[in-house]
Amino acid sequence: MKVKTGGMWLAAAMLAVSVAGCSSGNSGSNGDNTEKLKIEMGKLQQENKFLKEENDSLKAALKKPEGASGNTEAAEPQEPASEEATTVAADPGNDQKVIVKSTPLVIEGTGEYTITKTSFGKKVSPSNPGSFHTYYEAKEPGTIYLAITLKVKNLKGEAMDADKVADVEVTYDNKYEYGTFATMEENGGEDFTYTSISEIEPLKNGTLVFLAEIPDEVKSSGKPLYADFKIEGETYRYTIVK
Repeated sequence: MKVKTGGMWLAAAMLAVSVAGCSSGNSGSNGDNTEKLKIEMGKLQQENKFLKEENDSLKAALKKPEGASGNTEAAEPQEPASEEATTVAADPGNDQKVIVKSTPLVIEGTGEYTITKTSFGKKVSPSNPGSFHTYYEAKEPGTIYLAITLKVKNLKGEAMDADKVADVEVTYDNKYEYGTFATMEENGGEDFTYTSISEIEPLKNGTLVFLAEIPDEVKSSGKPLYADFKIEGETYRYTIVK
């Protein structure tokens, strides 16, 4: 670009010299000199125009890489941010929700959930057994029931199916898993009934008992024991033994 600028200055200088030479000549040759001067000036103007266009083209070419570099820099910071977000989302222990005994877990517009009792026993009866009532007994030798009582208040605008309140899984020593089944108290705790045929009406309470048949040693070993309650798509951990 600097070379082309020098060319324009050189052209201008040559034009000045030509004009000076014409001015110092005799009057007889003025007509011829004037004609030659016009031709020379036309050539110089054409060259000047060409040099200016080439100079502008060089400037434009130099600007393009700068623009490309700027776009690349703007995109680069987005990559590490995306990787960090993925790492946090992939960590399952980073946002473990919990449910604590005697402390209501309130899910707005759905329900209020409170664990009221945890017990171990060969036989499980309703909280206020009547003269005739249903009970559950662990039949397999060397096993007992872990019973977790959950009181539920329905905060929905419609009846809540008792068998869809929660899914519960018990884990012992951080590796042994046991499924559960649920039963529901009725008549003020005088008897049990099936959750599959029971509902909890809006703003009313229901008491469910979740039962897991476990080995006897689980009760007295002192090793970690917890139950995961899956409610409305979220999992809440209830720690029984740390």
